[in-house]
Formats: sequence, structure tokens, C-alpha cells
Amino acid sequence: MKRILDFIFFLLLPGLVIAQTELPSTQRALQTEIQSELACYCGCGMTIQGCLGGMICGESKTISKEVAAHLQNGKGKPEVLEAMVAQYGERILAAPTKEGFNLTAWILPFVALVVGGFIVAKVLSGWKKQTPVSMSGSPVVAAKKENATSDPYQDRFERELRAFEK
Repeated sequence: MKRILDFIFFLLLPGLVIAQTELPSTQRALQTEIQSELACYCGCGMTIQGCLGGMICGESKTISKEVAAHLQNGKGKPEVLEAMVAQYGERILAAPTKEGFNLTAWILPFVALVVGGFIVAKVLSGWKKQTPVSMSGSPVVAAKKENATSDPYQDRFERELRAFEK
């Protein structure tokens, strides 16, 4: 009888250990939120949460366990993120912080859009100032007449073109 009880206890022991290490649903949601803000080191380019959901690599499992351990120790989201940055460096964050030099990563794309828009506007206004175009899409006849008298080849071309059109 004692052997049977020992055997049952031995079978139930892993279940008890797993049950004690699982997080409550509120902490599980917080863990998911934190893991969505941490980048995976396996080279997949995903967050820890995304890598766990799709690829299940060793790095994402390890970091997920570390996040769960921090949460079980009573740390909140800011403390867990600070601990992960202290351990792995700032590259563990999926998005750069919005302070210091990292602020340029947030501002530079918008500055580039404004500068690019300004350049496009200047180029378009330069094109607009060029010779006017008639409704048929060819340059205005007045502009042709001014250039025609100064270039003998242009005169010959226009004569031959008129003869061809007849």
C-alpha cells in the first residue's frame, strides 16, 4: 500500500510543481504584454511573444521564464523591463525608448517626410515654370516660331514635316 501511495505521489509531483509555478490570469496577461515589448535574440526579428506563438525557440522560452520569475517576485511592468534591460542591454526592447539619442529614431522619419515633401514641391514648381504646353500636348506655336528663325536645321525640319503632313 505504501508503495502505491509513493507511486501516486511521484506521478502527481510534476503536476503540483507546474501548478505552483503558473501565474494567475492577471499576471499572465501582464507577462504577455511585457513579452510583446521585448525583442527575441534568435534572429527571427519578432518579439518574445510572437516567437513563442510561432517559432518556439530556446531564447524566447528562456526570457519568458525570466519574465515570469520577475512577476512572481512581485515586480511590476516597469521593474521587469528595467531588469531585462539591465541584464540584456537596450537591444532587448522591441522599440527604442523615447528619450536621449533614441528620440531621433522616433523623430527622424517625420523630418524626412517633411524634407522630402519640400523637395518634391520644389521640383514640381520648377517643372511648372518650364515652357507652357498647349492642349494637344505639344509646345506652344509661339515658342516654336522664336526658336525656328535662329536654327536652320529646325527650319528645314519644320518644312519637311509640313510637307509630310500634306
